[in-house]
Amino acid sequence: MYFKSAVMFLLMFALFVMPSSCLAVSSGKPTVAVIPFSNQSPRQGIVSESDINNVREDVETDIVQTGKFRSLTRTEINRLLDEIKFDNSGLVDPSTAAKYGKMVGAQYLVLGTLTGLGTKKGNQYVAHLSLRMIEVETAEIFLAGRGTGQSSDAYEALQKAANDALNGQRGMLTMLRGGK
Repeated sequence: MYFKSAVMFLLMFALFVMPSSCLAVSSGKPTVAVIPFSNQSPRQGIVSESDINNVREDVETDIVQTGKFRSLTRTEINRLLDEIKFDNSGLVDPSTAAKYGKMVGAQYLVLGTLTGLGTKKGNQYVAHLSLRMIEVETAEIFLAGRGTGQSSDAYEALQKAANDALNGQRGMLTMLRGGK
């Protein structure tokens, strides 16, 4: 009877647990977590936290669409953020973020910082965004990108800055493709 129970357990384990973990390993794609961006702009409130989060989600989508990375689920990212908040740690510190990234199974973390958002002559908003992909195991910056965007709409300027930080001449994904 014990033997049958053990065999049933192993079969259930193989059918329900192994496929998902084998799928993750067989994909060969490292897992990335794009955590909420930090707004370090001297002029706060020009764009909402919701707008910044929407841009973060666009960045996450663009990274995953390269086909080189998998993304953590929203639940796993929220768990990571809860741990960081619990320790009152800064979101932009690579070594602290890397420590918590290990806890949720991420190989890379993407940190974003809105470094500036202001207006220029002609009523144009100019946004500056910095992105860093941190390798969790070493807490070293694996990729980095910096972008600038300009528009008559602050949110659109931020979107353009994110696209430039990913795909522009100095963009993070541009560097991943070998500078092309």
